[in-house]
Amino acid sequence: MAHAARFVAGAADARQVPPPRHPEIAFAGRSNVGKSSLLNRLVGQHKLARVSKTPGRTQQINFFEIDGRLTFVDLPGYGFARVPLHVKHEWKALVEAYLTTRRALRAVVVIVDLRRGVEDDDAQLLDFLQANGVPPILVATKSDKLAYGERIRRARALTEAVAPLGIPVVVCSSANGAGVEDIWKTLEALARHAR
Repeated sequence: MAHAARFVAGAADARQVPPPRHPEIAFAGRSNVGKSSLLNRLVGQHKLARVSKTPGRTQQINFFEIDGRLTFVDLPGYGFARVPLHVKHEWKALVEAYLTTRRALRAVVVIVDLRRGVEDDDAQLLDFLQANGVPPILVATKSDKLAYGERIRRARALTEAVAPLGIPVVVCSSANGAGVEDIWKTLEALARHAR
């Protein structure tokens, strides 16, 4: 299902962050995890978030208004993006300030590759979010790249790994749309509650 979605603003520093208009859901993940593809699949548009073969293309915080009632916030990817170290430090400061001070933020979708599970960077982000009272949702993408049995096994292992933390897990595929409806249900529920 297509949603009305439009780019609102891009912020490379704190002064450029727009005032909140709607509940916000942020999206974070390693630079090669398919964050832009997932955002596009969620809203039913091909070009809302820029998809690139080069990891680390999102170099600012991007804000997208969805259906006039929700804002998706695309955070810069972490991991092996080929950018100078000082730029990575600037991203980190900007993202941490956003995550810890934004009152409209309802949750952060932490995207991982189902084939790799939760890596060190992902675990650090999950810890940071929980320490700061920001609800995380773990979304495992690229499920279409695994055979059925392996997909089930890895999904179960991932769910068990974060179960003690009470983090919801959704397995999905940006390629075929599997799991997208489940992500929307989780987001809708979180968007209704103030932090």
